[in-house]
Amino acid sequence: MNEDDIEFGRDYLIELLNNNIVTIEFTKKNGEFRKMDCTLMEEVLPPRVVNEDKPKKKVNLDILSVWDVEKRAWRAFRVDSVTAFQFSI
Repeated sequence: MNEDDIEFGRDYLIELLNNNIVTIEFTKKNGEFRKMDCTLMEEVLPPRVVNEDKPKKKVNLDILSVWDVEKRAWRAFRVDSVTAFQFSI
């Protein structure tokens, strides 16, 4: 998978996550399989907390942070580790 494929996949996943709860299947860094129901829908996310004293982190385009709706916590996965995803409209 080249860099353009990863970017297209990331953008597509973000669009789906902004509008749906998506079941993502991926391989964790330690090789373990993980299946997660997640989203980026504003109405599901917790309130944003802004800490202006905290330094800004550089965005890593290889990693996508999402809200895990079952664990009710932020989780992240590598975009290139996604093996499948599904959602309902």
